[in-house]
Formats: sequence, C-alpha cells, structure tokens
Amino acid sequence: MAKLSKGWKITVIIASVIVGLLLLLLITYLILVLSGKSRFHKNDRDISASNIKGLEVDDGVVTYKGNNYILDPDVVSVLFIGIDKEKIGDDFGIGSNGQADTLFVMTLNTKTKAIRIIPIPREAMVDVDIFSPKGKYTGARNEQICLSYAYGKDPEKSAENTLKSASRLFLNINISNYVTMDLRGISAITDIIGGISLTAIEDIPELGCKTGDTLNLDGKKARIYLQSRTEDAEGSSKRLERQKQFMTAFASKAGNKISEDFGLLKTYYDKMKPYTSTDLSFSQITYLASTGIVRNLGGQFDYQTINGEKKVGEKWVEFYPDSDSLVTAILNTFYKQK
Repeated sequence: MAKLSKGWKITVIIASVIVGLLLLLLITYLILVLSGKSRFHKNDRDISASNIKGLEVDDGVVTYKGNNYILDPDVVSVLFIGIDKEKIGDDFGIGSNGQADTLFVMTLNTKTKAIRIIPIPREAMVDVDIFSPKGKYTGARNEQICLSYAYGKDPEKSAENTLKSASRLFLNINISNYVTMDLRGISAITDIIGGISLTAIEDIPELGCKTGDTLNLDGKKARIYLQSRTEDAEGSSKRLERQKQFMTAFASKAGNKISEDFGLLKTYYDKMKPYTSTDLSFSQITYLASTGIVRNLGGQFDYQTINGEKKVGEKWVEFYPDSDSLVTAILNTFYKQK
C-alpha cells in the first residue's frame, strides 16, 4: 500500500478536524433544540370552566358548544410585555415600577408551524396580585391588567405577576414564558434590522403623516409611531392595531435575515439584552427560531381577537372581554379538536 505524502497527511488531518467541528456544532445545536423543547411543557394545564355557559372541563377534555377539545402538546406559548419604562432595570419601588403598555400572547405549533397571537387590551379587567411597598402580599384586586407589572421589585417579579394575571384572564391556561422589553428596545430592535417600511394606518401628527402615507421608520420614528395615543376611549385600541402592524413587519424582515444567516439569532439576542428581560433560555429561543423562522414570517401570523365591552370607570377605561370571544380565542390557540 502506497504511503501518503506529508502534504496529504496534513490535508486529511485538517479535513478530519473540520468534519469533527461540524459534527460538534450539529450535536450542540440538536442538544439546544431538544432541551429547549422540553422546557416549554413543564406546567401545562387545562383551562378552568369558571362560570361560562356551555363550557365544561372533564378529565383533560374541554367541551364547548357541542365540540370536544384537548390541549395541543405541540403548542408552546410566550407572553410579550412592552413596558412604559425607559430602563428595564430601574427600580422605583413596588407599586410604582411601570405598566405593561403592550401585551401579546404568541403561540407556535411546532408541528404545523402555525403562529397565533392574542393581543390583550391593556385595560382588560382581571384579578391582579397586590404587594405592599415592603413586598408583602396583601391580596388580589380587580384592576386593569397593565397595572400588574407595577407590583414587583425587579423585572422578573414584575413579569411573573403580569404572567399570572394574563393566565387568570385566559381561564388559568398555562402561558409558559415571558419576554419583557423597555421603551428603548423599540428603537433598538428597529435599528438592529436596518429600519422598517410600512403604511400609516392613522394620522400621527408627531410624525407629520396622514393615513395611507408610506413611512420609513428608523428607531426614533418607530418609537413615536408605536407610542402615540389619543386620549379618547379608542386611543389604546388604535395604538394596538399599529403595534400589530409593526410586529408583523418586523417579524418578516428579521425572519428573512435570520433565514439567510442563522448566526444572526445570537447577534440579535446579545444586542437586545440591555433592553429586555426573559425567562427563556437561549436553548428555548434556538428551538423556537429553528422551528418557526421562515421567510416573510409576519405573513404567517394569525391574530385571534378578543372582543368585549369598554366602560369608563371611576378612574380609567375598563375592558370586559366577551366570554364567547375569549373562549374561542383560547381554544383556537392552545387546543385542537378531538
């Protein structure tokens, strides 16, 4: 048998090292994905029947309007919380730590790739855990859900309190994780991906634009577009529609970039750390991205609307969800028909 020349030996060694590194990267990636998936389903539970007419829950089967549903094991969920604070780490004292101005529950079906989003009106009335300035639990009070974030000594406790209130609103379904972003994050995420173009869906005097105008938003303009709100009863609802529009456009552009270069996921993750707080591990984020990222991602979003009644209370506008609309949104998002 002929011996390999010294040059060929070096080539073979280098090739072996490269193949070994690629295998190591692949194994690491698979471990991240598999460990990420397992963490989403630790506390899965059915909704509670509450006092909603026609809704029954029995031994893992939910019956509503003559149809039977079971919890979909392929659905993972995350609560996105946008707060009205400049810096997420600032502590102004329990009860004064800002409000959750933007709330979306996003679910991904890891089998069908379906992405469903339930926007939560900030004025939705729900039981909120209240804590004294010293952090002592003093009971639950029916409040706007946006106020739930205020009762925490740090971003984690505030988000957990908001997560608990969102779960109560959704008939005690488990929402597994959260991502919180401060006001600076709006500008940061916009600039990170090179800006966003969209069509104005209402007049925004601060931007000098009219409905139908094409807007090229950098970070500063994006923040104005998303924060602007009229003082009438419909101000928050109109702003919510702009937030949905922005999120759809952002997801498509960012998704396209990550589809072309998956390494950008870690880059974006690192750059957004100063503006965010989350209980998602990077393995969970990798799992979500590897499962759900496609081109024109925002076009895949299926928004589930919660209808209801708005009333002007003693202090503020109060939103009361329509029970049928609420149950239908939850079943469409977290369940599958049996």
